[in-house]
Order: sequence, then C-alpha cells, then structure tokens
Amino acid sequence: MMQVWVPEALAAAPFRPAAVVLAVVVGMVGLRRLTGDRLTAPLRRRLLFGVPWGTLLTMAGVLAIYLFVQGAWWYHHPLVTPFRTWSYFYPLGMLTGPFTHSGQAHITGNLLGTLLYGTVVEYVWGHYPEERGVQTFTSLSTNPFARILAVPAAMAVVGVFTGLFAVGPVVGFSGVVFALAGFALVTRPYLFLGALLGSRIVNQIYTALLYPEPTVGGTTRFVTPWWANIAIQGHAIGLLAGIVVAGAYLWHRQERPATTRVFFATLVYAVSNGLWAVYVPVGGGRFTLFRWLGTALVFVLALLVAAATAQLHHRLPRFERDWHSVAGVVLLVAFGALCLASVPANTVAIGPDNVPQDGVTVRDYVVTYDEDVRNEYVASISLPLGLGDDRTNVSESGVIVASDQREVWIAAVPKGRLALDQRATVVVGGVGWRETVVASRTGWRVLGNDTVYRVQLRREGGDPQTAFTSAPSTADARLDGRNVTLRPGSGGFELKVTRKNGTSVVGPLPANMTTETVGGLTFLRNRTDLYASVNQTRVKIAQKQTPPER
Repeated sequence: MMQVWVPEALAAAPFRPAAVVLAVVVGMVGLRRLTGDRLTAPLRRRLLFGVPWGTLLTMAGVLAIYLFVQGAWWYHHPLVTPFRTWSYFYPLGMLTGPFTHSGQAHITGNLLGTLLYGTVVEYVWGHYPEERGVQTFTSLSTNPFARILAVPAAMAVVGVFTGLFAVGPVVGFSGVVFALAGFALVTRPYLFLGALLGSRIVNQIYTALLYPEPTVGGTTRFVTPWWANIAIQGHAIGLLAGIVVAGAYLWHRQERPATTRVFFATLVYAVSNGLWAVYVPVGGGRFTLFRWLGTALVFVLALLVAAATAQLHHRLPRFERDWHSVAGVVLLVAFGALCLASVPANTVAIGPDNVPQDGVTVRDYVVTYDEDVRNEYVASISLPLGLGDDRTNVSESGVIVASDQREVWIAAVPKGRLALDQRATVVVGGVGWRETVVASRTGWRVLGNDTVYRVQLRREGGDPQTAFTSAPSTADARLDGRNVTLRPGSGGFELKVTRKNGTSVVGPLPANMTTETVGGLTFLRNRTDLYASVNQTRVKIAQKQTPPER
C-alpha cells in the first residue's frame, strides 16, 4: 500500500498554509500591477514564454529518481546506500550518486538551488540566438528546443563529473547546484545575488507551508555537526567547474564582468554555503573543523576568481607574470588538484576479508553492530608515497553496513545515536528491491558505574539476534557484604551476586513488577527501576534506559 505523508499541522489546519499561498499570490499580482511588463519582459526576450524549461526538466528528472528509483513515493525513507559514489569499481553508485538524495530536506534544498541558479544560467544561455541577422530555427544551435534540451544535458554531464571526482561516498545534486552558482556569479553577479536572496525567501515560504504553526520545546537528541555532513570537496569542484565554464563563455563572448561584483558575489556565496567548513573525521563520530583555514581560503578564492575573470575579454589565462594570469592559473591548478585528490579515495576495493563475518545477511549486504573497529573504507584508501600510514587508526562504533560487491563499508547509525534513540532502522537494497533491518538497544544504568547494554538486529518481520553485548558493570553499593553485577547476554540480562569470599551466584533479571531472589538478595523491578533488598534495607541498583520524548 502506498504511504502518503501529510504533516500533522497541515492536516489539522489547512487554512493556515492557504493563507500563506494567498499572501504570496496577492504579493506577486500586486508587484505585477506596479511594474507592468518590466519584471517579465526580459525573461520573455531570453526564454521561451519566459520559462526556464531546461531547468524545470532537470528538476523533474532528479525528482523522478528520488520518488521512483529510490522509492520515496512508496516509502517514508528513500533507499540511499547503493546509490552513493563508493568506488570506481562500483559504477552504479558513481553514476547515480549525484542524482540521488538522502531525504526530503536534502532534495528540497537542492531542487530550490537548481531552480534559482539554473534560471540565471539558462537566462544567460538563452533560448534564442543573440547574433544580429541570425534567425531562429535556421540551425541546431538556433533551435530553441535544442537549446532547451542542452540545459539538462549539460547538467547531467556536470553531475557525472562531480560524482567521478568527489571524495568518498557522497550523494546529492549539490555539486551541480554549486556549478550553476559558479557560472551565475561570474557571468551575472547581480542576478546571482538576487537568486541567493530569493532562495531564502522561497525557503521561508516552503517552511511556512510545511509547518505553519509548530509548537516546539526542548528535546534531547543526537546531533552531528552540520558542517560534518557537507561534501566540501565536491562542492568546491562543482563551484570551480562552473567558474571555469563561465570563464570560457566570457572569453568566447568577449565580455568582461564587473570585478568588484564578482568578488563580493563569490565571497557571499562561499561564506553562506559553508565552503569555509574545512574538516577531517578523526573517528568515533568526531570531526575536527579548521575554521581559521576555511575562512582564509574563501577570501583567497574570491580574490582569485575576481582577478582571473577580469581580463577574459582579451585572452585566456596563460603562464605570464601579470596578476590576472597568475590568478587564473592558480584556479586551474587548484581545480585539477581537487579532482586528482579524489582518485585514491575512489579506487577503494572492499574485499571479503573487510566485511564483518557476524550479523544479519541481506543478499550481498552484512549488517552488524560493533564498537571501536577499524574503518575498512578509510583503511582501503591507497595513498601514494606512504602518506597517511596512520589512517588504519580511524575507528568507528555503531550499526555497520558492508558489502564487498558494492565496495560498501559505513557506520550507518553511530553508537551515540542508537544509545539515545534506542531503536534505528537501516535500509539496504538495490535497483528494484529494498529491505529494512531494525537495530534495538536495551540498556541499564548501573548505580555509580557504567551502563550495561545489548544490541539486537532483526530483518523486517524476522526474529531478533543479539549482535553485541557490553562488559558487565558492578553497582557502587554493598548489601550485607555482597556486590551486585549486571551483565548482558544473548538471552537477556543477568544478575550476579558476589560474596566477600569470592563465591558468586547468577540469576535472571526479574520481569516487570516481579521479584527474584539471587544470592540471598531480593531484587524487585518496578517498571524502569531495579532495587535490591536484604534485612529491610533496600537500595536502587539500576535504572533502565528509555528513549527520549519527541
């Protein structure tokens, strides 16, 4: 059965988003009456009926992949794992990664960027010939329909390019969005800045429609730094690719952009879109952010772009000593270096020995849970000249998904997130099929000591199997000379009572609202609390972990 998700606020009060739509329509109609044709006439001169058809076709294609190839039309969560750019030895991921997305917010943001920056680029490109005396439909290059189709074709080529030269298993159309922005900020800086501001307005409208009247409060949740989710290198090569193509276009048209406008357009975009977020993963779900370096780099980037494009109406950058040529050469070298930097990471080969032996097997996937294990994906990156010999020290903890056939190895659910939420799902699959594996974590906070827990995995509709158990933990309390230890096992949790002489007795953890006698102590479980008593003395030994309220 198809699942259709409708926000609760939207279903409960449809008049609120209707009010937003009405306000937007009234505002646009009022603006049209105030300005007449001055707002739309320039678009109609450059675009067929004033509409960026090529950009809209591209958006439709990307959306169709998200809905039907990734399965978001039928399922709440799209299938992502097999469509990442894992390795050159896994062509499917390399070709599909740039056009697939990890969720609703991800694709919404990229489609919005495509619409706004793509419209500027298509406006610059135009559907009609600009040369005097040249008529429409006299050749393929003057055919408006051919020029429209050239736009999605070019975006597809750029998408494949960013996928082939992005570092690591990335996913998303953002490399193309950055390329569009790079082309737009060089060729039409003012229009670009208008599109950048327009994206904020459209985002506000979208949020108001989706969540018209939310009631929010403080919540406990696991959060990864936002900048750690950015494919900074992929964004950078996308931006530089757009700038290089824009430079070639300006040289061909013998146009000169406004240097100051290009400088500030580049700087504003780089800062507002996190190109300063230079970071490296250090393992265990932790990342180091080099904010100082990133801030310096975006200023250098803006200056180089402005200088390199200032003289393009005369000639292309060449190896000369003048400032403009040096800036152009530096940009080209940096662009090439960023592309080459991706080759070692994209030649990863995950062999059978790198795949966990224990866990839930779903066709060619293995899903398991482990802690402080070597990241086999990072360890498989071949760096020249012995560089990065300590890369094998990068460790991961959490729900691990691996496949030697797809070159996949990833900690899909970090340890901290599962510890907080207690339950998580991992979706694996391929073209035309998918399956969900559920991970659940049960834990007890032991008085004055570490939490004990076990992690179970099960295929959807299957029986759970224990994938991991923590070390036992002894409560920081003694009752009648006895120590109490909780230890997890494949069948559940056990109590171990140890006397002064070292003898011990093991018994089961009592069920809810029942008691058990182990080693002379009586244990009572009252919902989430576990008590131990002897001789009318009762001590709280442990408390069961519960998922946070949402």
